[in-house]
Amino acid sequence: MPIVYLLRHAQSEANIKGILAGRDDSVNLSKFGQKQASNLVGYLENLNIHQVYCSPLARCIQTINPYMKKNPRISFDFEPQLLEMDYGTWSGKSLKILSRNKLWKSVQSSPEKFKFPEGESFKQMRQRVDLMIEKLSKAKEPVLLVTHGDIIKMFITSALNAPINQFQSYVIEPGSITTLNISKSGHTVLQTNYSQKQSNFKAFRTNILGGGNLIQLRAKRKLK
Repeated sequence: MPIVYLLRHAQSEANIKGILAGRDDSVNLSKFGQKQASNLVGYLENLNIHQVYCSPLARCIQTINPYMKKNPRISFDFEPQLLEMDYGTWSGKSLKILSRNKLWKSVQSSPEKFKFPEGESFKQMRQRVDLMIEKLSKAKEPVLLVTHGDIIKMFITSALNAPINQFQSYVIEPGSITTLNISKSGHTVLQTNYSQKQSNFKAFRTNILGGGNLIQLRAKRKLK
């Protein structure tokens, strides 16, 4: 029954701009995101992690680099199953503009039936998350996954054995940690969206693709 920690990459340049980055590997962490990554090291070192699996995208690698540099003996592997959702032709576009798309309502209200144009369906993402959970169920020590907001939302949905249409009920902030207990007899969500900095709950907006919270991200930018 391993404990699995899911770390969403720290704030990226696309988060600040309100861009749906998708699988764009040219997206880097913002200056604030770099500070988040550095500040995570001490907390992660207290989790007794034995294995790190990381999305191969740059923003995830940059998030975990400070920790791995201080802890080089911990087993590290890239995991394609942890890649961000493939948003197809929506990738690289402004969330504000996408929200005016006639398909936006379907993404929010019935994602189970939705497939992004030239991209991935939510059912396909659920399938690869389920495959990853099956793999993790065989672990015996704590594992850290470094991944993306929508992937973590689907991990929560799957762990709760909830329908895909519940997917949009969760918000995962950049640099936050969600904790699951994975077991062959059933899974438990122990904690979601943990951050070392108090969240601005009044600013929260749900139903943002990429797992984020656009108002919160803009607020953080102004505070720098």
